[in-house]
Amino acid sequence: MAQIYKPRPHQAKNKPLLAQTVVGLDHQGRGIIRTPKGVRFVANTLPGETVDVVVDGKYTATLLKVTKPSAQRLKPPCDYYDSCGGCDFQHVDLAAQVAHKQQTVQEMLSKFAGIEAQAWLAPLQADAWHYRRRARLAVHYDRKRQQLTLGFRAAQSKRIVAIDSCLTLAQPLNKLLKPLRDALAKLALAKHLGHVELIEFAQQPAVLLRVATRLEDTDKSQLEAFAQAHNVAVWLAYEHTVEPLMATQALPQYGTVGALLSCQPTDFIQSHRQLSQTMVAQALAWLDIQADERVLELFAGSGHFTIPLAQAGAKVTAIEGVTSMVEQLQQNATVNGVEVDAFCANLEQPWPQQSWGATNYSKALLDPARAGAANAVQEIVKRDIQRVVYVSCAPDTLARDAATHKAHGYVLKRAQVIDMFPQTHHIEVITLFERE
Repeated sequence: MAQIYKPRPHQAKNKPLLAQTVVGLDHQGRGIIRTPKGVRFVANTLPGETVDVVVDGKYTATLLKVTKPSAQRLKPPCDYYDSCGGCDFQHVDLAAQVAHKQQTVQEMLSKFAGIEAQAWLAPLQADAWHYRRRARLAVHYDRKRQQLTLGFRAAQSKRIVAIDSCLTLAQPLNKLLKPLRDALAKLALAKHLGHVELIEFAQQPAVLLRVATRLEDTDKSQLEAFAQAHNVAVWLAYEHTVEPLMATQALPQYGTVGALLSCQPTDFIQSHRQLSQTMVAQALAWLDIQADERVLELFAGSGHFTIPLAQAGAKVTAIEGVTSMVEQLQQNATVNGVEVDAFCANLEQPWPQQSWGATNYSKALLDPARAGAANAVQEIVKRDIQRVVYVSCAPDTLARDAATHKAHGYVLKRAQVIDMFPQTHHIEVITLFERE
């Protein structure tokens, strides 16, 4: 039988839902509303507010209007707030931002680990604006228009919002945005840029260009002129190598407690130009290092915690998964006159296979990425490690790993939010576990 095509009727657009009450915030800082179709999460809203929204997804809705604002609501000072995907908490009073972050950690620890800190210390805070010493900028080159766009991604989108200034970038980086965009737009390299990173190091700011092709001589000359005019170091990141624009460039350096550390411009460093060292000082205080005490440090990087630990008298064994960073850590130890045992290892592998895995340690410090440290914590709790400082940037994986600590007799003695990312929903927290 012949099939007669009948076009499907157009889906009717969702009707706005009016006068919805925001009953709380989720861990991403989005407002929670209860609609006839179930719970929905709405960005840019605050508890207690009455809002008009339109449902746009299975779990989300878009804010149309705030009809009854919260007393904690502020007018975002950034011109790009409505379009840029970053700094999504600018509409929230700073004290309320930090209170929400602590509450989020407390709720996750309770829900997923059944654990509560015996003491919550007052949050560690510093500058809330122009604090950010590292930023990745998205790049797009329109070949038809021969136009370069440099900026940040829009929220939940690949679209790039071109920016001339950023209120959270450290001022030396913020001042580079416009001249850097103008300089890059003139290069043949503009067609082959992946992304651009700005980093504030101790000596001078750095520009890191992710590129897919070698520089032409003309581009090199223009970049050298830009670097000299603005007192910046330019680095080129190819697929497998990182090279300085000029052979005379020294490795960049950043400060930690009691030391300057060299690193590659691609290495991880903490974002907040002040709180990165405050966090190290707090970790040292909580660990209470005694002379010649054996301390295990995991996810060590190029030595941000390692060198201060060794300077405090610890015999540090530092583990890092990137070979080049382990080598740099050893060099940093030598330059700063301390001894450190540094190893490159995959911490997801069983420790008994590692030469350092059979050593006895009395204390441990770990600062993992968002994925947390599930296997590492399983290994820690098998050993006679009495005190563990765990720094986390993801409360959900912290809660998972805290449950492992609890199951093996550890108590969460102290916890403290470090407001490493003001004006955003992102959370950093430092915790102290002790075995009873």
